[in-house]
Amino acid sequence: MPETLDVLFAPYGVQDDGRAHPPHPTQQTILDWVAAVRAGTQTAPGLPVLYLQHGVDAGGTRGMLAPLLECAFECAGLRVLIGRKDFNDLRLSIMETFFEILPRALLAEADAQEHRYVIRATGGTSQVFFRELKDVKGLGSQEFGMIYVAEAHEIDIASYRTLKQRCRQQGYPNLLLLEGNPPGQGHWLTHLTDPTHPDYDPDITRLTLSSYENQAFMQPGYLRMLEAMPPSWQRRYLMGEVGALADGTPVYPAFQEPIHVHETKLIPDRPLIRGWDFGYRKAACVWCQQEDSGRLLVHKEWMAIETPEDAFIDGVITRTNLWFGARAARDYGDPAARNRDPHGVSALTRLTQHGIQMLSRQTTYGQRIPLINQRLSQLIGGVPAVTVNPACAILIEGLMGGYRFPELEEGRDLNAKQEIPQKDGWFDHLANAFEYVMVNLYGQSTPAAVKTIAAHRARQRRVAVRRGAVVF
Repeated sequence: MPETLDVLFAPYGVQDDGRAHPPHPTQQTILDWVAAVRAGTQTAPGLPVLYLQHGVDAGGTRGMLAPLLECAFECAGLRVLIGRKDFNDLRLSIMETFFEILPRALLAEADAQEHRYVIRATGGTSQVFFRELKDVKGLGSQEFGMIYVAEAHEIDIASYRTLKQRCRQQGYPNLLLLEGNPPGQGHWLTHLTDPTHPDYDPDITRLTLSSYENQAFMQPGYLRMLEAMPPSWQRRYLMGEVGALADGTPVYPAFQEPIHVHETKLIPDRPLIRGWDFGYRKAACVWCQQEDSGRLLVHKEWMAIETPEDAFIDGVITRTNLWFGARAARDYGDPAARNRDPHGVSALTRLTQHGIQMLSRQTTYGQRIPLINQRLSQLIGGVPAVTVNPACAILIEGLMGGYRFPELEEGRDLNAKQEIPQKDGWFDHLANAFEYVMVNLYGQSTPAAVKTIAAHRARQRRVAVRRGAVVF
């Protein structure tokens, strides 16, 4: 790198006086840990691994990227791998932050096809690779000096162990960085970081980062919204700690993770089905498809926080194109989308302005909850009538019990309010988006349900007549 090249590297933001903002305490701890590995003073029986478990908007991504980029600037020849289970999720999260904080003058070469970027380093160049981690066997025999895995709870333990084997570039300090929101109880990450568990991995150093440390960079009111969540949710999404779900009765006890959660595959010749839930502080969308048999596949979720309505709609369109490519979509959502906001414009109007025609169906909880529990209890062709992809982490946890009825107070009779699911400010948004899809597809006498059933029966008749040979 030329000695005359003068650039500002500000991975934690820029202060009002134009200087780089300093790291908050946990970000500094990450820097110190990486420096110790480079100096040979951070020892481990095997490969040094740092796992950062953090609350939402806690600055974890920048905390991990800062030392990796510093190493890339200083160690010519270094190969860095940055990955997440799904590449398009990686593009929408880590890659955006990476290019935001990387000084453009230090980017020597970019290969967008291979997602390989050459960084100017002292005495030469280094390389950063972005990769999907659905199948880490695809990395082949590649070797890296440093590996960073975002939302580490999304990958499985076999992938973790394979990545450790790939982090062995000779002549460079080798380390593995993991980060993400807290996993559920019983997750492999929880076991590997628990010294009392048989699966404990002594290579791992675990840090816990609360959202409070990044308060200076939060949107106004965001922290107050987090603090208004139930205590058990605060423990996980504010404090970054693994914790049990709150007491109370799950709205959908028929949902069972081992039965309903499996990988889903896109049906090439089928439209998408999107479920929308709007809100002033948070909005949510789920992406689904329906098989000929009527089975529902829930592929993806997104919860937007502190996002203006137009930006939320644009975000859904962008994610649809990235995740699924150009294809038709049917949209279902909250009947309240017809209501006008303080600006005199309804969500339904904004959707129409973006070329989206959203349908809705007015139902009560007394109607939708039995319908959905019944559907969750149903098998079609020996498999569950509803399958949710593991990528839908918030929806899954909500259906497992995060979305629940208010706890009954001892000695008090049940009232109407206690028969309505709790608006916890977190799980209810994606659960509602899912509900809007379910009631529109499977509610009694809905046009979509009638059309699907009629088409399925017609195909069954054609199969019977043609003895199994039928054109679809």
